[in-house]
Amino acid sequence: MPRRPSFWKAFAMGAAAGTGAVLLPQLVGRAGASRIIRLEKSVQVGRPVEEVFAAWTDWDRLPRATENVCDIRNCGNRSHWRVQVNGQYLEWDAIIEQNIPNQAIAWKSVNGVKHTGRVTFSPIGNNTLVLITMNYAPPSRFLRPLLSPMTGHMEGLIEKVLRDFKASVESRPPELQAM
Repeated sequence: MPRRPSFWKAFAMGAAAGTGAVLLPQLVGRAGASRIIRLEKSVQVGRPVEEVFAAWTDWDRLPRATENVCDIRNCGNRSHWRVQVNGQYLEWDAIIEQNIPNQAIAWKSVNGVKHTGRVTFSPIGNNTLVLITMNYAPPSRFLRPLLSPMTGHMEGLIEKVLRDFKASVESRPPELQAM
């Protein structure tokens, strides 16, 4: 007659299996099935939306305004970006998928760091709210927990670029804003 496991052994095995089923999704994260990391940051700039949009779309300005954006080469609706994140250089080519003057610019990367994004410009009286939303796809969902620190660095980078951009735009006299 085969020996049946004792009640307590069976209970312990069941509890361990149940704990694993409960904890594993927590270890991977609530979006464990999703490969997308969403980043969102905003800043209010003390200038009208037309001036802020013109400054943002001046591709030579952003690398001069912040040390983290090293280079942007623009050719029509395609651009090549080189940025520094936590001492490492990242590069990608992007294509503009939407350009609504004074309202929004949306892009997606076509090589390099895989991501999509949108910058929206919303008037608030004579000020402008600039909102950046980015969706980043790590190479593998299994790497996602390891990329958590990188996500924090990316959020910090976006925040710093927005602060530097705000300072750059607000420090120029209004008559020079569109230049």
